[in-house]
Amino acid sequence: MNLDKEIIGKKIRQLRIEKGLSQEELSEKIDISPRHMCTIENGNSFPSMETFVKIASILDIDINDFFNLTKVKDDKLRYDIYNLVQISSVKELNLIKDIIESIHKNRLR
Repeated sequence: MNLDKEIIGKKIRQLRIEKGLSQEELSEKIDISPRHMCTIENGNSFPSMETFVKIASILDIDINDFFNLTKVKDDKLRYDIYNLVQISSVKELNLIKDIIESIHKNRLR
């Protein structure tokens, strides 16, 4: 499995924000420095397995769900979106990408 540090970092950031935690709060709970948490979320380093397990525990996520290793039966919305993306033109895909990026930029402010 090819893992991308940036994708993992973004997913951790997204889940942390959804839980209402700051980087500092999460780093304190998992006993790492805020700077290290920042490098993980920015995609500059992978968390160690121990750190990742702690992050998963604090964010209340199953590691299999994090990596999408198991199919989630109740995830109909993502399934529907995925199917629509598969039949979209390149022009439509660029528009979809722009919309999602805009949503993420505004959410992180």
